[in-house]
Amino acid sequence: MRARIAWAVLGLTTLAVILDTAFTAAHGSLMSEATWADHGWPLISLAGAGCALMGALIVSRYPRQPLGWLLCAASLISVTLAAEAYSAWVLDGDGPGSPYWAHVSAWAASLLGWPAFTALIMVFLISPDGHLLSPRWRWAARVTVVGLSLHTLGTLTIRPGEFVYGEQYGTRGISGPLLIVGVILVAAGLVASAVSLVLRLRRARDDVRRQLLWVASSAAALAFGVVLILLVPRIQGGQELTWLAALPLHVAQLAVPLCVAVAVLRHRLLEIDLIVNRALVLAMATGLVAVGYVAVVVVVGLAVGGGTGGFWPSLLATALVAMAFQPLRRRVVRVADRLAFGAAAAPYEALADFSRRLGDSPDPSALLPAVADAAAHAVNASRAIVLLHVEAGPDRMAVWPPLGADDPAASGVEMPVIDRGERLGSITVAMPAGHPLRPREQRLLADLADQAGMAFRNARLTAELSGQVEQLGHRTRDLAESRRRLISAGDAERSRLERAIARQVVLHLAPLPDRLRQLSHLDHHATTALDAALLGPLVESLNTALEALREITRGVFPAQLARSGLPTALGSLLARAGSTGRLVVEDSAVGRRFDPWVEAAAYFCVAEATRDFGDPVVVVLTARGDQLQLVVSGSDRGGLPLGHIRDRVEAAGGSVSMTAEDGHTVVEVRLPAPERVAVP
Repeated sequence: MRARIAWAVLGLTTLAVILDTAFTAAHGSLMSEATWADHGWPLISLAGAGCALMGALIVSRYPRQPLGWLLCAASLISVTLAAEAYSAWVLDGDGPGSPYWAHVSAWAASLLGWPAFTALIMVFLISPDGHLLSPRWRWAARVTVVGLSLHTLGTLTIRPGEFVYGEQYGTRGISGPLLIVGVILVAAGLVASAVSLVLRLRRARDDVRRQLLWVASSAAALAFGVVLILLVPRIQGGQELTWLAALPLHVAQLAVPLCVAVAVLRHRLLEIDLIVNRALVLAMATGLVAVGYVAVVVVVGLAVGGGTGGFWPSLLATALVAMAFQPLRRRVVRVADRLAFGAAAAPYEALADFSRRLGDSPDPSALLPAVADAAAHAVNASRAIVLLHVEAGPDRMAVWPPLGADDPAASGVEMPVIDRGERLGSITVAMPAGHPLRPREQRLLADLADQAGMAFRNARLTAELSGQVEQLGHRTRDLAESRRRLISAGDAERSRLERAIARQVVLHLAPLPDRLRQLSHLDHHATTALDAALLGPLVESLNTALEALREITRGVFPAQLARSGLPTALGSLLARAGSTGRLVVEDSAVGRRFDPWVEAAAYFCVAEATRDFGDPVVVVLTARGDQLQLVVSGSDRGGLPLGHIRDRVEAAGGSVSMTAEDGHTVVEVRLPAPERVAVP
């Protein structure tokens, strides 16, 4: 609904432009001096249509953006021009209609023209985001609205049928004071909007500053046009305003809606700061040359008594202006940089701001982005990359703007950051097209790099300390995990021993107390007779229990492993397992002894595997150079403690790998095995 209203305003403005053109053509020639200079056709009419069009575009995208509606209100200037053209056609010519309605039309033009002008003041006051600079600036908006209200009230007190456009009504009853006070208050609002715009420019950065430069450029063009139309008639001795003198103002009015729309919609902001900088340099240099030339010609001409003409005064003026231009050019460029680029053109302010930000950002994660941001704004770069070399870890990097971090290898001017003769990192800036890094900016960048040296050293120490703390944290977690696995392995081993003793030893020892009790109740003669019958099974049970205990103790740490070596101990292990296991010892491992840790790790890996693997189990033992290779294969029944095997092997400096296919599992163990002694 709001967008439809805005587009309807555009339709009304277009109709007003057509009517203005028709009325102006009927009253006089469209190409006459009065039409272009006094009435402002066609540029002011197009400016009104431009305000309506840009306002409709802004409202269509941002319905709640007040700048769009203010531009729509400013488009009433086209309706004002159409009403003024009709009034002039009827009163000064032979247009249709009575003079009364011509006066009413002129009265309506005045009534609508001031709201359009006030809308432009409000545009400059709240650009580019649609809000005042701060709540304290509400007085400026209120003063402007009160001034418009008083001026409108003063216009309403004038009889429409007696109104003549451009006539002064300051002496007519109450109308005069109302109109005068209204004009003063609106003028105060205009000054306040200019001050607000300047303050915003001083504080803004990046895209916000570019938005404001678009708006400020149009405002400056308007001010320049107003100055021209006020000064040119006085310089010309009170002659009427020419179309050439009024052209800058009319072009500025046409540019205002376009600049405001570009600022609000952020469409192709371009490098407006660079454009403004070049324009300011050209304008100030041209003005200085012109003023210097005229001043020298006049002074020399008066001194020699020959007036201001002649060849020699002109030649002397040209020489003096050329000699003075180069020193003045530096000042001109500095002033233009300050106006266009803001704080980026003030090196001492940039250094002070940079020092403050270094003190506020000791952490590398905050320091590097702060340095990149400060370096980019100090020289007005389009991109900045800051690199910090870290010896005990990966290098740290920050990119400004952050959205450009995907392409860190951008070309630009690199400035190393050096402290105590050691290169700690670098600051690389990429300048916009058409804006190379000037010597003054390069010196500023070098000063920034020098100032960042100590901060970079502290940041590197902080990064290295953080890296060491992180590594210590990883080691602590690894130790905690290892301790947990050791506790789990100890618990599992104790549980296994308990089950083995209960299954293999307690089973034979449990009946002994009852049988011994039976023997205690028998007399001596019966005991002798039953000795073979009762004591034989008891002895057999005790022998079986002892054998089972020996077998269990061999599983804890077999004495045969330390006494006879790994091949012999593995052969006994497979024989006691009662399976159809097979041990293959290659010639390279026959008769060799290895480190006790290595032999124990290999033995217990085979013991764990044979306990889980089903028949047949095949163990292959190979020694190749300084490495022991053990391969255990069999059918996995799903209970292989691979984690325990890996912990034991890795503790001895080895590695474990496992492959499984169709229920057949192969565990390969590699252990360091420098040759110790050979078994004779």
